[in-house]
Amino acid sequence: MSVRKYKLVGVAMLVLGLLRPAWAESVRSSVSQGNRLYAGGNFNEAISKYDQALLEKPDASEPKFNKANSYYRLDDLAGAMELYREVASESKDMKLVAKARYNLGNCYFNEGLKQRDSNLEKALEGLKNSIGHWRQVLEIEPENEKAAKNIEVTRLIIKDIIDQLNKQKQQQEQQAAKQKQLQDKLKELLDKQKALAGRTQDTKNQADKGDISQEQASKKYSEQAGEQSQLKQETEQISQELRQQQDPNNPPPPQMQQAAGELDQASVNQADAQDRLNASDGGKARESEDKAVEHIENALKALSEGGQQNQQQQQQQQQQQESQQQDANQPQDANEPQEQQANKKETAAPDATAEEILNREQQQRKERQMLQRGGYQKVEMDW
Repeated sequence: MSVRKYKLVGVAMLVLGLLRPAWAESVRSSVSQGNRLYAGGNFNEAISKYDQALLEKPDASEPKFNKANSYYRLDDLAGAMELYREVASESKDMKLVAKARYNLGNCYFNEGLKQRDSNLEKALEGLKNSIGHWRQVLEIEPENEKAAKNIEVTRLIIKDIIDQLNKQKQQQEQQAAKQKQLQDKLKELLDKQKALAGRTQDTKNQADKGDISQEQASKKYSEQAGEQSQLKQETEQISQELRQQQDPNNPPPPQMQQAAGELDQASVNQADAQDRLNASDGGKARESEDKAVEHIENALKALSEGGQQNQQQQQQQQQQQESQQQDANQPQDANEPQEQQANKKETAAPDATAEEILNREQQQRKERQMLQRGGYQKVEMDW
C-alpha cells in the first residue's frame, strides 16, 4: 500500500509539472498576441488579450502595464492611471516600476495640458503631479535624463501658467476697483433721483393745496425737468461705462449685464418723467421717477453682488496660487510625459520628452485638428 501511495503522489506531481508549463505558455501566448495587436494599433483588441492573461495570472504586472499603455493610446487617461498605479505599487521589478511611474507622469502631464485653455488651476495641479512622479523615477533611476529634463521643462510651463494667473488677478483687481467706482456713482445717482422725486412731489402738493400758483408750479416743474435731463445723461454714462468693463473676448458677467439693463430701463423712465415735468404733470412724473429709482436700485444691487463674487474668487485664487507656487518648488506626485501621436495609428516614440510633447501639443492647438495625445513606454515583455 505504501509503495502504491508513493506512486500516486509521483503521478500527481508529474501532472502538475506538465500543467504548469502549459499554463505559463498560455499566458505568454495571450500577451504575445496582445503585443502584436498593440503594435498594429488595435488597442481594444490588445486589451482583450491582456485581460485573458490576467485572468490566468491576476498578479502579473507586465500584461497589466501593457493594458495601461493601450488605455493611454485610446486617450483613456483615467483607466491608464489606475493600472499604472497598481503596477507601481505591486511589481517587484524596479525597472518596470520606474516605467509605470514615468508613464503615470505622462498621464498627469497630458491631463494638465488639456486643462490649460479652460482651467489654469487644474492644469497646474496636473503638471505638479507629473513632476512628482518624475522625481520618483529619479529616485529609482538617478541617471534617467528624460525624467530630469521633463521636470525642467514642466517647471517652465508651470511658471508661465502662474504668470497668467497673476495677470488675471491683476486684471480682476483693476476691474474690482473700477466696479467700486461705478457703485459709488450709482449710489450718488440714486440719491439724486430720490431727491428729485421728493421735490416733484412737494411741487405737486403745493400746487394741489393752492400754496403756489399754476405758473409757479410750471416754473418749478421746468427746472426739475432740466435736473431730470441731467440725471438721464449720468445714467446713460454709467451704463456705457459698465459695458466698457466687459472683455470683448469673454462673455460679460451676468451681474454686469443685469446692471446695464436696469440702467437702460431707468433711462427710459427718466425720459418719460422729463416729458411729464415739461407738461406740468407732477403726478405722472413722480410715478416715472419712482420707477427710475427702482431700476437704479436694482442695478446697484446687481453690481454689489457681482463685486462680492469677484472678491471671493480672488481670495480663492490667491490661496490656490500660493499653494501651487510652493508645490512648483517642492513637487509631490507624478511622472514624465512622453510624446504625443498625431493619430491613434501613429506609433509614439518611447523616448520622447516633455518638450517634444509640448511642441506637438502646441502644433495641434494651432491646427485645431485633434486633441493632444501623449506617448508612453513601449509594450513590455512577451514572456
